[in-house]
Amino acid sequence: MPISPILDKGPCEIVWGYGESDAAYLGKTLGAVKLGMETAASDINEDQAGDAAVDAVLTGSALTLEVPLTRLSVVQLARVLNSVESYLGEPDIIPIANQIGCSLYSMAKELVIKPLCGNVISTDPKTWVRLFKTYPVAGLDLTWDKDTQRIFPVKFKVFLSQESYQVGLYGTIGMESGASGLGWPLP
Repeated sequence: MPISPILDKGPCEIVWGYGESDAAYLGKTLGAVKLGMETAASDINEDQAGDAAVDAVLTGSALTLEVPLTRLSVVQLARVLNSVESYLGEPDIIPIANQIGCSLYSMAKELVIKPLCGNVISTDPKTWVRLFKTYPVAGLDLTWDKDTQRIFPVKFKVFLSQESYQVGLYGTIGMESGASGLGWPLP
């Protein structure tokens, strides 16, 4: 039986800012990392058909990526909270700030999802998922009790690329064979 090129099950590693010198390896997850796509359609109607659609027009697709992060380092936590690693000159104190009024596309970075097999991160780019323009919209889900592990549910805003060689694309399932953990060859 065929196996999906991105493998059928298992956890993953997520790299935000893939190909950049300050790429963030986002750390451990707890729960499902979910990449979803919904495509909307607008019905075409005629009086003679009543409420039944006689045709439809596709009106666009939206991609979402949800990543439940846990056990983050100070650097990783500051990065996904879009914050800094110190506050009032004190290291390792991360301010939780109101975030408002910024253009996210201009700050968006490439994100790569790499599956794990046998506790080893896949080195085969054909098994990776690449999203061209993403930006983390952080959340908190912090519970203090004896049973619940704390997580940071991050939803990445995924944008259609406006770059000349990727216009209209969100990304790819699989990457070029020359891709590596450090970058990729551009066309």
